[in-house]
Amino acid sequence: MADPKYADLPGIAYDQVDVYETTDLPESEQFQLYPEDETDSIEKLHTSATEAFIKFKNKRFLSKEVDFSDRISLKPRTGYKFGDWELPGEGEKETPIQKYQRLQCEIKELYEEVNDLKEKSKEEKVKSVADIISQVQLLGKHLDSLKLEECLGADLIATLSDPQGTRMKQLISQIEAFKQTSILTSETDSKSQNAKDDKATEPGVLKYQMMYLPEKARMQEAARIALLEQRLCNLESVIGTTSDKLSKFSQNLKGQGVMEALQELGAKAALLDTYQLDIIESRLAALIHRMDNVAQKKTALTLDSEQEQKISEMYDIMKQTETISQILPQTVNRMLALNTIHQQAATFNKSLTRLEELQSQITSDLESNKSLLKGVQESFASNLEIIKSNIESLDERIKKLNV
Repeated sequence: MADPKYADLPGIAYDQVDVYETTDLPESEQFQLYPEDETDSIEKLHTSATEAFIKFKNKRFLSKEVDFSDRISLKPRTGYKFGDWELPGEGEKETPIQKYQRLQCEIKELYEEVNDLKEKSKEEKVKSVADIISQVQLLGKHLDSLKLEECLGADLIATLSDPQGTRMKQLISQIEAFKQTSILTSETDSKSQNAKDDKATEPGVLKYQMMYLPEKARMQEAARIALLEQRLCNLESVIGTTSDKLSKFSQNLKGQGVMEALQELGAKAALLDTYQLDIIESRLAALIHRMDNVAQKKTALTLDSEQEQKISEMYDIMKQTETISQILPQTVNRMLALNTIHQQAATFNKSLTRLEELQSQITSDLESNKSLLKGVQESFASNLEIIKSNIESLDERIKKLNV
């Protein structure tokens, strides 16, 4: 029940729905809509994804010689090269459409270069430049007069520009036609009709034939062998065939490949740089200075015969232990690894010694117990004889009393 002290307060509506209001969010958390400025200075571009896809269809990046690094070298850095046609890949045959587009772009570039030359060198041979411009324009007109689009047709141009796409479309159309046609089946009674049906082509069935040309395969294999022989000849011309050069090269290889050996030789050749030679020269000068100081101190220092003998003995010992010093770290690591086993063995040895002591003590106790038991047995036997004799004497006395 509500507290009666809150009853009949002013400003409270008892016959209405309760409404609970909260304060607004802080300014940092409020979502504000910023209207865009509608000005003529800002140009808004409306691009179409479909048009962009059609424009850049069948275009490729020429990223073979692209280099965006900031290295300093004689060769300039190049970015992506762009063009209006598609270049064929390595080993691919150039289609007529690609050749036509390439010629168009090359003539256009030649015309632009000649115009640049005409603007730059007006005082030189203007007549020859004008002749070149006229010839370039004439070539462009001849190229435009071909009108491949009208002569070949749209279907043939599409086939030449995108042969894989046209083949895919043809295959899809054949599959659709194969789905629509029904396979005709007929039962035959005679064997001859069965043989004819086996030889004849079945209706509604797609057949693909794979042709293998052994002569072409042999020619390709011979071309690969010839290329390998040419590369081997180039390698022999660079390395040499004499035994001295081959022995040096085999020493440099040390079980590695040719590329690894060449990289190692390149690293060694890089040490012959002027900057590296200056560093090596400074280090050699410092080493020679230190050697001179050691020689001066050695001449200034007078040693006794005993000290020289001890130093020579220590030097001989160091020479003898030089071969063992290579195995010493492994031996130390092995001993450190076996330290726990050695501690367990020492603990076991102590336990075994304690066990032997306990065993000897138990043996001595058993011997003493045996001697005591033997004495008890002897005393018991003597006491038993005495008891027997006493009983016999008692029996005799009883008999005498009865008589």
